[in-house]
Amino acid sequence: MENKPDNTFNQNTSPVQSSIARPEQSNSQPCTQATPLQQPVYKGQYVNPGSYRPASYTPPQNPGTSQGYGYRQSQAPAQSPGAIYNTAHNGSAPQYHYGTPLGGSFIDNRYYYEQQQRLVRRRNEEKKIRFMGNAVGLMLIASLVFASIFSMLLFIPAVYNIYISGVSGMSVVNMFYSVAVVLLPFFCGGLILKKFNDTATGKPRFNTAVDFSAPRDPVKVVLLVLICFGGCILANYITSLFVWVFSLFDISTGYDSTQYPTGVLDIIIMCLGTAVLPPLIEEYALRGVAMNSLKKYGNGFAIVCSAFAFGIFHGNFTQIPFAFVCGLFFGYAVMASGSIWTGIIVHALNNLLSCIISVLYQYFDTDVGNCFYYIASAAAIILAIGAAVIYFNRYKNDNTLKIHGEATELPLKTKISKFLSAPAMVTAIVAYLLQAISLLVMSSTTTY
Repeated sequence: MENKPDNTFNQNTSPVQSSIARPEQSNSQPCTQATPLQQPVYKGQYVNPGSYRPASYTPPQNPGTSQGYGYRQSQAPAQSPGAIYNTAHNGSAPQYHYGTPLGGSFIDNRYYYEQQQRLVRRRNEEKKIRFMGNAVGLMLIASLVFASIFSMLLFIPAVYNIYISGVSGMSVVNMFYSVAVVLLPFFCGGLILKKFNDTATGKPRFNTAVDFSAPRDPVKVVLLVLICFGGCILANYITSLFVWVFSLFDISTGYDSTQYPTGVLDIIIMCLGTAVLPPLIEEYALRGVAMNSLKKYGNGFAIVCSAFAFGIFHGNFTQIPFAFVCGLFFGYAVMASGSIWTGIIVHALNNLLSCIISVLYQYFDTDVGNCFYYIASAAAIILAIGAAVIYFNRYKNDNTLKIHGEATELPLKTKISKFLSAPAMVTAIVAYLLQAISLLVMSSTTTY
């Protein structure tokens, strides 16, 4: 029988090797297996180049282009190409060039397109967060403009006479000030934000509606109120330290909140204008409109950014750090309890304490007022520590700060930096800091 050449290949070799490793054969020698240099080897073991292709992968409709490229979203259990490659072939290192020929000369580079899609998502998230930075910045700028207009009203003799007619007159003017300078800009801003619809769903992109319904868990609300009120007391001590450091250099921070009521009517109006109306309006504006709009990009991000806006909004170096720290507590209380009333209660208690101190200063003695403040502060801090122990034991699975929202490609630090670097927000920060500096200079140069 005539000997015929054996042209069969070892079936264990890969398709890639079959097309590039075909050695010359003799009649007496069968086909040899590919050399080790021709075999893809990882950690001493043979690796099939096509083994990382998921079952749900769909080859492109037009080879040589990216159209139709990817894996079916309906088959969720299939891993992404990058994850499969990293796990099976390269540990945790990324894939930069690896693949099997598909459809002639088309190379499987799904990992590249996966990273491209991730980069597109990241840029879209940055764009949306910058948009919200501009939106909140414009609301702050509008508040500053309205404050300037409102202050001009004091030059009108009738308004000025009301303003200087004791504590009650100042409180009445401050009520109108809160409505015009805080409520109006943020209310209008919330209405404008509602006009922006999501292109995919057709629904409003931002939730600016404020829910004033009663909290679902009263025990949680009580614990949060105690914790956050104690935190506000600590923030007040930090602010006092800040003011004391300035006083060492004979610098006044330009803010004095002490009022001295002279009658029952003064006390009632002072409490309404300090401990009732401002907490309602400010919590609606900052924790309602602003924080509700921001929380779709993460709860922690919304708490920090709304607290920053709350602090810079006060426009003087005494209240900016104090309001920022208090805003962190207010925001967490509202977010954790799911009710804006939690923030309103803490805010009202904090302002009410200053009203009580003013009454004690007026009708008793400065020492009596200070003694009451120290006792109340110590009690609030002790209750806050006890409430914190109970809260974190009872609600140990609380994931308030773990919800990242839609911005999944951006860390918290990047989201905050994009928010604060928005042009309108930068403008608002500069404007309010200039106002704070002007108050600082005016109060430091005034002689009595």
